[in-house]
Amino acid sequence: MTTLANAPVFTAPNRGLKRCWVLPAALLDQLQVQALSRGLGSPPLVAEILLRRGLGNSADAAAFLQPKLNSLPDPALLPNMAAAVDRIAQAALRREKIVIFGDYDVDGTTGTAMLWRLLKAAGADVHFRVPHRTQEGYGLQTPAVVELVDGGAQLIITVDCGITANQPVALAQSRGVDVIVTDHHEFHEPLPPARAIVHPNLPGSLYPNKHLCGAGVAFKLCWQLARSFCGGPRVSQLYRDMLVEFCALVGLATIADVVPLSGENRVLAHLGLRQLRRSTIVGIQALVDAAGCREKIIDCTAAGFALSPRLNAAGRMGHARLAVEMLITDSPPRAAEIAGYLEKQNRERQGVERKIFAAAKAQVPADQLPAALVVSGKEFHAGVVGIVASRLVDAFHRPAFVLAVENDLAVGSGRSIVGFALHEAIEHCRDLLITGGGHAMAGGVKLKADKMEEFSARLRAYAAEHLVADDFIPRLHVEAQVRLAQLDIHMAKHLALMEPFGNANTRPQFLVREAHIAGPPRRVGATGNHLQLTLQQDGAMGRAIAFGLGPWAAQLPNRQVVDLIVDARLSHYNGNTGVDLHIVDIARSDGRSFT
Repeated sequence: MTTLANAPVFTAPNRGLKRCWVLPAALLDQLQVQALSRGLGSPPLVAEILLRRGLGNSADAAAFLQPKLNSLPDPALLPNMAAAVDRIAQAALRREKIVIFGDYDVDGTTGTAMLWRLLKAAGADVHFRVPHRTQEGYGLQTPAVVELVDGGAQLIITVDCGITANQPVALAQSRGVDVIVTDHHEFHEPLPPARAIVHPNLPGSLYPNKHLCGAGVAFKLCWQLARSFCGGPRVSQLYRDMLVEFCALVGLATIADVVPLSGENRVLAHLGLRQLRRSTIVGIQALVDAAGCREKIIDCTAAGFALSPRLNAAGRMGHARLAVEMLITDSPPRAAEIAGYLEKQNRERQGVERKIFAAAKAQVPADQLPAALVVSGKEFHAGVVGIVASRLVDAFHRPAFVLAVENDLAVGSGRSIVGFALHEAIEHCRDLLITGGGHAMAGGVKLKADKMEEFSARLRAYAAEHLVADDFIPRLHVEAQVRLAQLDIHMAKHLALMEPFGNANTRPQFLVREAHIAGPPRRVGATGNHLQLTLQQDGAMGRAIAFGLGPWAAQLPNRQVVDLIVDARLSHYNGNTGVDLHIVDIARSDGRSFT
């Protein structure tokens, strides 16, 4: 990512890294801003934000701010949907043995649970299978196909995988077992010889949402199957209620899979967050209780950092079939039992993650950082290498791969930075890999351990060729420079309408220059790890919190003048609603470093 032309750029130290603060370069037509502001009844600053995000008229902006289920694209538009539905409905009617083969992450387990629930309600003979992450690896593999076919499967439906499983699909078809592939990942020609492939990005696809997650594809398949079972476009109350319940699952997956939260994905995430609290699915209720979210607002943060990690813990530390079982059981005691077990696994995952991150960080050269990081260890747990790779990217702002080595094999995950397409880098090393793939920001590989050194060298060289020095400097893009008085409760309420925030709909951040710290900074939190400030500017006051910056309290004396990047959020406490400013970054206004 490069600095926008003609944009003011401020550089500030933050946790040992340098970040560039970048303001928008382009000026907006203020008549257009005022017209949109009047049409929405919102502050002009909110209208500016919406305009910069491509919502230039009141109708588009209103649709964005008020997502509705009836705005979702027709599921029949997905490629090969009719062929898939016809074959699945036929199998359900004939009581053929149907096996849903889903991925082991949130996207796969929620999609598997939805499809299983719908087919079970239709009277189908339906079963599910998810692979073991460390013992079997990702996706539909030949041994699993042999197992399923020998076990009597007559139809296999993949969820969130299968688009690159050419040989396993061919094997199933050769043994008389049809395969329906539902997926959303990157693919290469030729495609697997499945009975039907439902994927939003197939050549010639007319589906408007090219970024539907795997559970999203499964949700749309469920919708079209319900239509088929009901004999028309209108579904019965049974299936309607079921699809509404499924919003909680597909919304959670949409957030967890970090797909762009625009268009259909925004609707799914918005409706999903609302449905999570009111869901009657006992597994969802147990998950919410185990995460301690019953009395809290369930927003993107709660979904992404409280609920999703617990579902993912099943596949990372054990077997993801438990996550699916929790989401399909009708027994509250069994759901609570599994949720409690997942809670323990998640805590174990956190401990393992911290240990591996420390070991991985120690392998990073202290003097001169390479363009890409590749670290490995025999003690690394394959279930958490992706999380550790993400933490390395956060710490060093460059692509990172973390490989877990066992016997003669290395299995790893990579994460990237904006501007470096990781799946293309993996393809550059294809001849060294047993398997490998992904997308621009994340990917995975499996290779022989004796190929690791060459893989590391080639990946670093490829990154050095495709990245320049500026790419390694994190950039904080802000919406506008504002005065403290603008970030009031009226503004915060209108900003809240833009939720849920995430990929392609980031939480708006603002630059406040030359604000005074009014009063001694306070260290807060159980360990004093967070910093609370009272800010003052032109007579306006603001309450601010900086997470993880508690140790900075001594460096920020009373009346210190600072520049800050903040976001404004509604806070609810003791029945009162106010505004909290979350500090994203902070610097002294005089340009001097904190000491």
